[in-house]
Amino acid sequence: MKEINHVLLGRFHFEEEQCVWRQVRKISIFNKTFEANIDFLEYDEEFEQVVEFEEDTKGYFQEEQVEALVKFQEKRHEIISNLETAIFEYYQNNREVYDAPFLKNKNEIGSLLTDMGIFIADREEAGLRKMGITFECSWEPGHGLGILLKNEEIAAVGTIDDAVV
Repeated sequence: MKEINHVLLGRFHFEEEQCVWRQVRKISIFNKTFEANIDFLEYDEEFEQVVEFEEDTKGYFQEEQVEALVKFQEKRHEIISNLETAIFEYYQNNREVYDAPFLKNKNEIGSLLTDMGIFIADREEAGLRKMGITFECSWEPGHGLGILLKNEEIAAVGTIDDAVV
């Protein structure tokens, strides 16, 4: 297994099945601590494509990717608070569609979520930091819950497909 130690972000290992560099961090949301997989796609500028095989990796992350995780860490309390509010609103607006239980407050959602992941895509445009945050959830087991952040602002809340674009 190939590993790197990024000067700002720490240790990552390459997951060939998913073609990502992965780091695991503990992240608390809804009064629950998750062991979140943080996945980076590596983009080969020379060949203009995503790296797919371990032997082709160089452990290079684009500036926007690094900044996305650094800014997330710097603003994590504000971002987590905004995520909790947005997820609760999404749940309340869609719970009847999913025949999901009524919840009195947002902290109850934590019991309905498992398997947190953070996906940091390759650069789409200069200066745009995109991060997808995903969960498995009991009310939508086939598609999960996904939140897309653009420059640390919530851009979409929906299924995992909405977060990993």
